[in-house]
Amino acid sequence: MSLRKYGWLFITTLLLGGLGGVLVAFIFDLSKLLEGSIGNFFVGTLMYLLYGMTISIVAQMGFFAYMTINYFAKTIFKTPSMWKSVQVFLIIFVFFDMIYLRYTSLGEGGSIGPYFIEPIILLIVAVVTAYGKVNLTNRTAWVPSLFFMYVVTALEWIPALKENDVHATLSMLVPLLFCNVWQVMQLHRLVKRES
Repeated sequence: MSLRKYGWLFITTLLLGGLGGVLVAFIFDLSKLLEGSIGNFFVGTLMYLLYGMTISIVAQMGFFAYMTINYFAKTIFKTPSMWKSVQVFLIIFVFFDMIYLRYTSLGEGGSIGPYFIEPIILLIVAVVTAYGKVNLTNRTAWVPSLFFMYVVTALEWIPALKENDVHATLSMLVPLLFCNVWQVMQLHRLVKRES
């Protein structure tokens, strides 16, 4: 990947994160944005734009951390199928942890049912993204795309998952998903060798 291509990915991901932040503002806080003067609307929207851009930096750090780990894992594990098996195990493990750890720290004594919502939503988005990636590239992209979209996004999402607040979890998830889906879908185009 050339520096020009990386710069393009960085800027577009940053803008998508900002767009995700503004979308969160319009969905959750539109009434607050519309209170008072027009300056309140523009300053509030700008704050959400900057918030989304900040989340995009987290998403980009996670993306490049995963690419580095993936590179080293392919050299450590003897066969590609072994690394894929480890990734599938980690997806299952993180799914369980997102339910169990949040329930034990936030919902002790209540129903465990609501703690299935976030992991299932994230899994659905990860499966749809991996399916789209396979259609754009080949079948070998299924497990890495699913792993990145599920495990890495869950790790990036941890600060919001520590709270039992829908607004907090979704306000971080929306920009993360905008950025991570975009990065996954663009990677094969950026690393393709030009003949």
